[in-house]
Amino acid sequence: MLWKQKFIAIAVCIVSAAAAIVIATRLPAVYRAEVLVFVDSQKIPDRFVSSTVDEDLSDSLALISQEIMSRTRLLKIIHMFNLYSRERTRKTEEEIVQRMQRDISLKVEHGGKLGAFRLGYEGDNPQVVAAVANQLAGLYVAENLKSRENQAQGTVDFLHTQLQEAKNNLDEQEAKVSEFKQKNNGILPQQENSLLSALSNLRVQLQGCQDAINRAEADKVMLETALSSAETFESAIAQSLRPKTRGQAAGFDSSGRNPKANSEILEERLESLKARYTADHPEVQDLEQQIARAKREEEKETAEAVRIPKSPKSSSDPGDDVATVVTPDLLRERERIATLRVRLSTAKREIENQKQSRDRIVSDIRTYEARVNNLPLVEQQMAALTRDYENSKANYKSLLEKELAAGIATDMERSQKSERFTIMDAAKAPEKPFKPKRPAIAAAGSIGGLVLGLLIGFGLEWRKRVLLGEWELPSDVVVLGRVPVIRLDQARASHHAKAALS
Repeated sequence: MLWKQKFIAIAVCIVSAAAAIVIATRLPAVYRAEVLVFVDSQKIPDRFVSSTVDEDLSDSLALISQEIMSRTRLLKIIHMFNLYSRERTRKTEEEIVQRMQRDISLKVEHGGKLGAFRLGYEGDNPQVVAAVANQLAGLYVAENLKSRENQAQGTVDFLHTQLQEAKNNLDEQEAKVSEFKQKNNGILPQQENSLLSALSNLRVQLQGCQDAINRAEADKVMLETALSSAETFESAIAQSLRPKTRGQAAGFDSSGRNPKANSEILEERLESLKARYTADHPEVQDLEQQIARAKREEEKETAEAVRIPKSPKSSSDPGDDVATVVTPDLLRERERIATLRVRLSTAKREIENQKQSRDRIVSDIRTYEARVNNLPLVEQQMAALTRDYENSKANYKSLLEKELAAGIATDMERSQKSERFTIMDAAKAPEKPFKPKRPAIAAAGSIGGLVLGLLIGFGLEWRKRVLLGEWELPSDVVVLGRVPVIRLDQARASHHAKAALS
């Protein structure tokens, strides 16, 4: 079948190949220029300065491409290099931008944090294509620096805002702690030892004050007893030194009784003192000396006398109109009485002062005991405030360190010491077009034409619905006869001959 239609198939193949060659030769040449951009690592070791920008190369390129592939940026490049001059006359700016976006290619050579990528551009002018590719690469490098710096600065601004909030929170916690300490000064947990020490000292002072009161009470009793004895003794001496009346001269006092001698009165007093004190007591020894002097004076029955006005002490005694003779012993006794009265008054004041001190100490003890009893509650409240304060302090310290580190990283980004894009291989004007592939198009057209011609020949034969040979019949069919091949020219001659004979 194919052999019978071989001329048709060859003709179609030739026509198709010619058309493919013509089309391939007339297609405009398209050139492509590529720039190799390398991701240069950070110049300063990470152990000294850690970068605040940590992105994968693919993510960085995706963010930068969104900015560079924007309508404004591409239109600026289009007008700069006068691209798509013919298309701009019949297409909109949006369509031109989409065309340029399709002409730009981006291929990542190595992924990860460090790597490289190729940036390409396609066009009909080799020099313009190379210039546009280099321009785009420069935009990627500049945008990467700007993006990293903006991210670093954004990190610093964010940390600064968080730091201000943390500082305000820390100030609030400090104010609460300070107010709590001022309000509960004296019952704070750290003052427990001082409270217990002060309470112990107060109890010691209370015991000392009580001992002082007991001693003052004892001194008061002793002084009252001594004063009473001294007053009695002074009265006896004064009585004995008064001028005697007749009855007294006979050995009787004004009441008709025989008075006792001074030495006897002193001896009675001495007996009462010895019942309370030992022989080494000053009053006992002093009284013994007085008894010895009184006995000597009684034996001599003489004394130096001086007439003075009557003593106020003896104003109530009988015989007010009689002057009293004052001896040195009487004067000493009166001085002793005055001294005892002063000492007694001092002892009473001392007792009052000690009692007031005791009351004050007791009040202070109750206050300190109340403070000690309130310590657990105050300690619990203080622990909650301290916990919040320490958390705020730790958070502020952490944010402060992070802000300082982020500031250093931002300075590193600005000085271009961090990770950045570097153009390793700039684009050059291509010598050969990138497309179309003319030999491939011509070959594809020729092969396509041959296939098309064969299909056409096969179709024409198939439409005749004729068996080309007995081999096409089933194996069980019996062939009854064969008809030889009849050529058309022989058939026509035979037909004309029969017509002439007739």
